[in-house]
Amino acid sequence: MDDLVLTGTLSLIAFFAVIIAGILAVLFFLSWVWSTAAAGNYYSILAGLVAILIAAGAYTGTGYYLLSKGWI
Repeated sequence: MDDLVLTGTLSLIAFFAVIIAGILAVLFFLSWVWSTAAAGNYYSILAGLVAILIAAGAYTGTGYYLLSKGWI
């Protein structure tokens, strides 16, 4: 029973650590976009948004591929 409690506790710690890291990453990205826009460097903003779109497209494409193969 002690192993189950320890595993659950470690899982919750990891879960909340990932949530906090995700929130901090979003806040860092938004502050970067804000400071870049204030400096007038719109090419960096465009490059960041294109990178996000490419990553989202790859993620979606992988999901459709795996779904068509019946793996998920």
